[in-house]
Amino acid sequence: MRLERQIPGAIAAAIAVTVLSLGTASAQDDFPTKPITLIIPAAAGGSHDLTARAVTSVAEKYLGQPIVVELKPGGGGAIGTEQVFQAAPDGYTLLMGGPNWNTTLPAVEGRSHGPDDLAAVCRINFSPVMVAARLDAPYKTFKEMIDWAKANPGQLVFGHTGPWSQSDLTWKQISKIAGLETKNVPHEGGGPSTTALIGGHIDVAINPTTTFVSALEAKQIRPLAVLAAERDPHFPDVPTAREEGIDVTYDLWRGIVAPKDTPAPVIAKLSEACKQMVEDPDSVAMIEKLGDRPNYLSAADFTPIWQKEFALHKELGASLK
Repeated sequence: MRLERQIPGAIAAAIAVTVLSLGTASAQDDFPTKPITLIIPAAAGGSHDLTARAVTSVAEKYLGQPIVVELKPGGGGAIGTEQVFQAAPDGYTLLMGGPNWNTTLPAVEGRSHGPDDLAAVCRINFSPVMVAARLDAPYKTFKEMIDWAKANPGQLVFGHTGPWSQSDLTWKQISKIAGLETKNVPHEGGGPSTTALIGGHIDVAINPTTTFVSALEAKQIRPLAVLAAERDPHFPDVPTAREEGIDVTYDLWRGIVAPKDTPAPVIAKLSEACKQMVEDPDSVAMIEKLGDRPNYLSAADFTPIWQKEFALHKELGASLK
């Protein structure tokens, strides 16, 4: 009798699991059925913000739903990243990922979240970063800046985008190689640090070329060097730091990541839509207007690159500390 009573219960449980599975599969097939939120964990006007807005402007064409951009700056990107980490893994809350908050910060300080805690959706592009100075600075080249900073220890004011951000990390490398002692001031993103540079509140900043492009075109700041293996074709007259005697390179990626347990079919659908969005002529035109270019990678292709970068930054951070 006891076994007979258990069989209906077991059958009911199996039916419930089957119905739930079918419902989940159906929800994934229908995804998305409402707008998607993309959190940008940095201030307005930076390269991640501008790139995200270019790509998401065509999202509805390929997803059937819009992607709504929401700025959530603070903590060097850790605050916005935490919001996505804690979000339901259903594909409706995504993060505009980048090495500041998704590689260096978690690798070096254990803050924010990296490839072990989040799932890659796609890489949109990457670009070199540039060292630029305020227009009336007493140096006109990268070498002259190094010499001036060495002759005036503690006087050069460098503006970065938060502790162990892309700009802070690269400046630490430059300072260690050149033997510099400078005053370092944090900002909430590339946009605010560029504004501070234009206003003369800081002497030098490091940002992606996309963040600096408007100020460069308006001749409001002075380019000193690009931190790349080769000169940027958009700025052919600006030497690399390597040419100026400091062998430091850095490529800043921009991509979209999701909560770790987001279902594979949802990630795949988002990744494919991202490819279409990144390659859309309107999106391409806007990205190129920023002085950059698309360089899409799928979730599968980008994940190992991100993991390798994380390991390298962990090692680099330990050496710089």
